[in-house]
Amino acid sequence: MRVGRNLKVKIGCLEKYQDIFQRDNINIVLLDKDLDAIERVKNVLIGVNSSYLFPTDNRELLYQYIKKIINNGYNFILADGVQDIGMMSLYANDFVSKTAYTSTIGLIPSHRGGSLIRNLVEFSFEFAKEKGMEKHRAEVHKSNEKWLNFLLRCKFEIESETENDTYIIVKDL
Repeated sequence: MRVGRNLKVKIGCLEKYQDIFQRDNINIVLLDKDLDAIERVKNVLIGVNSSYLFPTDNRELLYQYIKKIINNGYNFILADGVQDIGMMSLYANDFVSKTAYTSTIGLIPSHRGGSLIRNLVEFSFEFAKEKGMEKHRAEVHKSNEKWLNFLLRCKFEIESETENDTYIIVKDL
């Protein structure tokens, strides 16, 4: 909470995390729902180069996927001043179950390690909660043990297994 002229103003989590990321000279940006956002997300997904994210080899399917997350989710880009280095796509619009869902999260290889991913994950929890969500859900491939173990340390629990060799994990916010 910031105080100025005898007024207390609650800081939103995006502003809070902009300050946190700025300590590492990283900016976090909420993307608009426009063509520029589609291009930025496409470039980051290709740069992340992860077999656990949406495949980037079929450009038409990739474009359809990106349009879906842009139109339906909150999409955040991390940038280091020179390039976009990571992203997160989060659905926080199910006001019946009050469950947020992270569909995509990743950093380019040169920026992995350190506190960036932890800060991005913690931001997703606070952002979802700020939007009225009470649970957070994600899907993780079983062979992605490092990421799964990281999320389990973040208090996610395995809810179920899918036929696609993935776990559905959930966390109470």
